[in-house]
Amino acid sequence: MPLGRRGVNYERELANWLWSLGFAVIRAPASGGGVRRRFAPDLVAMFRGKVIILEVKYRAKPTPISIQCDKVNRLLEFASRAGGEAYVVIKYAREPWRIIPVKPCNGDSALTYTTSEVKEAGRLEDAVRSMINVNLMNLLNNGD
Repeated sequence: MPLGRRGVNYERELANWLWSLGFAVIRAPASGGGVRRRFAPDLVAMFRGKVIILEVKYRAKPTPISIQCDKVNRLLEFASRAGGEAYVVIKYAREPWRIIPVKPCNGDSALTYTTSEVKEAGRLEDAVRSMINVNLMNLLNNGD
């Protein structure tokens, strides 16, 4: 299977998983989508007022992940316009999804996450479940 096709499948898998947990999810494929004037992240997921903007990366083997600074900064701008937070979610084969907050990138180079940074990052499943539990607890506490 071509690498690009595999990436699309992982985006869909992640979108379906988030949807199954109660998120509203939009997959916004930008490659070849005619979005040169505006930026579209891979996924936008919303849960009870919380908005997360996701750049999805998959690698069959643990390798560093690089994202061009222009793309990083457009991802952050999109998150700001949406009132959300931007993250990179990374999956190495046979390992859990990892989530890393996106930070501004300076210059014309790229933002790179080393394999050790990725492996030390929090698990996406833990972050998502925490987000759901916090929102549900707030609903329960405000319902008294």
